[in-house]
Amino acid sequence: MKNKMLSQVSAVIVTSVLLLGCASSDKVDETTGTTISETQTMEGDAAEAGRSAEINYNEMFEELGNTRQFDIMALANSNQNLTTFVTLTEKAEITDVLKSKGPFTVFIPTNAAFQHLSKNELDELLAPENKVKLIKVLQAHILPNKVYVTEFRDAQRIKTADNKVINVQVSPDKTVTIGGAKIVKPNVEVSNGVVHIVDDVITAIAIGG
Repeated sequence: MKNKMLSQVSAVIVTSVLLLGCASSDKVDETTGTTISETQTMEGDAAEAGRSAEINYNEMFEELGNTRQFDIMALANSNQNLTTFVTLTEKAEITDVLKSKGPFTVFIPTNAAFQHLSKNELDELLAPENKVKLIKVLQAHILPNKVYVTEFRDAQRIKTADNKVINVQVSPDKTVTIGGAKIVKPNVEVSNGVVHIVDDVITAIAIGG
């Protein structure tokens, strides 16, 4: 059953994004279905983000040496600034997808990036009945192929299967912004693709909206 679910989720991710153009013992909060430990983790992430608002992106993953020896989830788990992303992927039960062969391109928001969402928005994403919504939010951060920043073009669009688009902007200094999220640490090679660290949560918009 678990393998069937994994295949279904993987298929959703792989078919849901198209480049247009070039490219336990825990107690449960009965109101949200979120365990107390999850809530504490999220609050801890926010507090940590507040204490370390300035991240040295140049030194991110430096202690790992060759990042190609790690898969996407192993890389995310290695850095304290990415724990909110890890928590949400676990809640969505897509960690096995991001450990699989790929290749994928994944835009990982920092903990500070997730602070741009309100507490109510985060609580809503963590609620069990909103698992499909959470998966859709996360799949906007996943491409089913390997894309480096140099392959993005200004005014390019990424189309999702639910009839939404993610706008791409490339500034004159070659800074790439995806769905309102700026790539702050590009082209981190991993065993199953490439990771770009972003400073916001990617937003998809309805076509024509």
